[in-house]
Amino acid sequence: MKTAHKIRMNPTLEQVEYLKRACGTRRFIYNWGREQWEKQYQAYKAEQESVPEEQRVLKAPHALALKKQFNQIREQEYPWTYHVTKCVVEGAFDDLKKAYDNFFAGRANTPQYKKKGKSHESFYLSNDKFTVGSHWISIPGLGRFILDQRQTKKDRGKLLRKLGTVNLAEKLRFVEKGKASLPTKKRTQRKHVLCGSVKILGASVSCEAGHWYVSVQVEIKRELPPQPVPVVGVDVGLKRAAVVSDGRRLENQRPLALHLKKLGKLQRKLSKKQKTKDPQTKRTVFSKQYEKQRLKVARKHQQIANIRRDVQHKFTTELARTCVAIGIEDLNILGMMANRKLSRAVADAAMGQLLQFLKTKVATVGGDLFIASRWFPSTKRCSCCGHVKKRMPLKHRTYQCLACGLLIDRDLNAALNVLWFATEQLRQLHA
Repeated sequence: MKTAHKIRMNPTLEQVEYLKRACGTRRFIYNWGREQWEKQYQAYKAEQESVPEEQRVLKAPHALALKKQFNQIREQEYPWTYHVTKCVVEGAFDDLKKAYDNFFAGRANTPQYKKKGKSHESFYLSNDKFTVGSHWISIPGLGRFILDQRQTKKDRGKLLRKLGTVNLAEKLRFVEKGKASLPTKKRTQRKHVLCGSVKILGASVSCEAGHWYVSVQVEIKRELPPQPVPVVGVDVGLKRAAVVSDGRRLENQRPLALHLKKLGKLQRKLSKKQKTKDPQTKRTVFSKQYEKQRLKVARKHQQIANIRRDVQHKFTTELARTCVAIGIEDLNILGMMANRKLSRAVADAAMGQLLQFLKTKVATVGGDLFIASRWFPSTKRCSCCGHVKKRMPLKHRTYQCLACGLLIDRDLNAALNVLWFATEQLRQLHA
């Protein structure tokens, strides 16, 4: 199984300078590849339309050819890209390839240029270029970069390894049996995952709201835990984030609604900070106070996202560990976001994230997840007799069956219907 562990980093100011430079280099190379791709594709398309097939010489652009083209001109035109690890260049073209693959497959829109301050700042490290230790990670090229900035020649060899290691907030949670000693404290032991084998595939270093993180991707072999018996259905909504057919409920925390007043105050302060437009370069120049305030807004958004993510992680983990099969309903989240009266509440509930967590964790423990069609009448159908109503408005929080007289909570009725769907699918699967 392939998974990842995201760990917060605690870099020094010198190390932050290198990490920012690596992110900027990756962003520049991605934009260069995006520009060249469009130019070459336009030339290729024009040749396809005007030149006979036997006389055509141009080929459709692809990431590998662009990387070779960039490496040929890199030393003459962009020598500053050698100040960071070569993994940055390889990762940028890999990202470009994935972006166009998703575009041609219809999974995403046309790839856009990455803009400083707006795009997600990150870069990739291959598995043979870094080392993860106990509360530290070695970043390739970091120590040499710092020594060059200091312009010192004394004891360069002794300082190189120490300057190239960045402090981590915690250890890698995946531990191979027999190769590492487990901690003595029970609280710390719960954070470790014992595996038959652990193979590091790579890592991604990223910046979120001024904090640096490294996500280490690993491939592990682990024995599946014994499967529990229950089969449950889960109904996801706005009033309650999730209702399980066995009675468990996840209340909607509404973190955005609770912090909206504070967030609005921070954003109003941000709008009043100084920003000017350079008449020569046509670029917007932000003041230092603007950047400080922007960081406060970003950290408030991060706090809201962390509250939501923490609650959903705990709920989905418990559900995946205690149920052999789970039924959920496919939701038209984009359609709900189009409703201007519900869009903020839908975004605050993060139903798509909850469903994604559930899919990942059920697959991890070896359970079954059955997804009902969005046209499945889970809300309108009676969980007792199967009668389907014509309408069931949102204002009606109680379901009353016109055929058998059942009176039940609306969300619990939907969860029981999804449970029926999951049970039928499980029976057909093992028939």
